[in-house]
Amino acid sequence: MEIFQFGFMQRAFLAGLIMAVVAPVIGIFLVLRRLALFGDGLGHIAFGGVALGLFARVNPIVSALLLSVLGAIGIERLRSRGKLAGDAAIAIFFSSGLAMGLILAKLAGGYNSNLLGFLFGSLVSVTPTDLWLTAGLGGAVLLTVLLLRRELFAVTFDEETAKAAGLPVAALNLLLAVLAAVTIVMAMRVVGLLLISALIVLPVAASLQLAKSFRGAFLISIGFGLLSVIAGLFEAYYLDLPAGATVVLTATLIFALAASAAVFQKEPATHGGR
Repeated sequence: MEIFQFGFMQRAFLAGLIMAVVAPVIGIFLVLRRLALFGDGLGHIAFGGVALGLFARVNPIVSALLLSVLGAIGIERLRSRGKLAGDAAIAIFFSSGLAMGLILAKLAGGYNSNLLGFLFGSLVSVTPTDLWLTAGLGGAVLLTVLLLRRELFAVTFDEETAKAAGLPVAALNLLLAVLAAVTIVMAMRVVGLLLISALIVLPVAASLQLAKSFRGAFLISIGFGLLSVIAGLFEAYYLDLPAGATVVLTATLIFALAASAAVFQKEPATHGGR
């Protein structure tokens, strides 16, 4: 196929496939805990990290990863203390990260194409180094979730029971926050910081319309994530559109279809009960 004759498209697809698996894997725990906006907050913190990297002339991915992890820890600390709701803690870091990013971007010389690529995603921006970094971070996230899947499941559905069972709830919550930060940074090259939260949430939200169990939702969300990224990247290439936007709109369409299917599935049961 013509699309795979170019090295940048091969790298974009490989990075996108990794991201399509990792994002829903983290997203299902965030959505079920009603922390769907967590990714949005971290995306804006990562924007501040990218701007910091451009200003300090260091690798923006490294600075974004560092700042995102620190922000994730800060949000979780504020949330877990119980004095602030999760959305309030996210809003504080959301606005602070965005404000810092705007100032540093101005000091670094304005909104150049490199910064815009991080914000909205760019197919041509995925370098071999980025691909290896994405693969390494993605593998680490997936391995961690696989090893701790039972513990994360328990904490997600009932923290009090998990505490009574002797699980380190605070540490697991902190770990999930850090994994979300890593996921945000690894996906920003393809989807962009302003849209990555949608890829974390939408495949999961779509799967919850159809699945009858956590395992089912887990697997279906990965399938929807893969479909969104593959179709979205094809659309971006052939229609010459921003990759992040096409991926997210495809995921939105999948959610709309899943929600419609769920409504039609329930209608016969409703009529039968009358």
